Amino acid sequence: MGSIPEKLNRYLFGVLAVLALVILSYISSENFLLFHSLTEGFSICIAFCIFVVAWNSRQFSENDYLLFLGCAYLFIAFLDLIHTFAYKGMNIFTDLGPNPATQLWIAARYMESVALLVAPFWLTRRLRLGMTSFCFAILTTLVLSAVFYWHVFPDCFVVGYGLTPFKKFSEYIICLFLMGALASLWLNRGLMD
Repeated sequence: MGSIPEKLNRYLFGVLAVLALVILSYISSENFLLFHSLTEGFSICIAFCIFVVAWNSRQFSENDYLLFLGCAYLFIAFLDLIHTFAYKGMNIFTDLGPNPATQLWIAARYMESVALLVAPFWLTRRLRLGMTSFCFAILTTLVLSAVFYWHVFPDCFVVGYGLTPFKKFSEYIICLFLMGALASLWLNRGLMD
């Protein structure tokens, strides 16, 4: 049975969580751009914190699973940051329209789902951090070049039409990757400390 301060802390946390949801709901109805920026900023902070925890705990870990994910989430956070800057109405990248932001979002979700899918591989193998970081940097550069410079990344949003079949189909593929990642993690749960 919890003590009175523990119960009070749980009650206070619950009240603050409900208050935060009410405030975010109000913000989303009044200013969606602000709501989008806040939620993306929160997810970017979480991704960066995953990197920080993985980096600072690497010498204590028995495997390189978390280190691989930390490295991946550093670059995912960067793509999400550029996605947030490219979002229509932010006026940071002018005259782009909504397509590049949607392309970056889908690219970041692909990178995230594939990283989660292959991360259990590093439960039994050693990670070459320099090479892994280099590969993620190259992949991130290729994605940004495909979207902003070469304009060869498949369209995800077309003005007047909406979301493209590529974007919709990609979301199903990403969900399959995430289910595969969950299954792989479940099968390898004995290797986790």
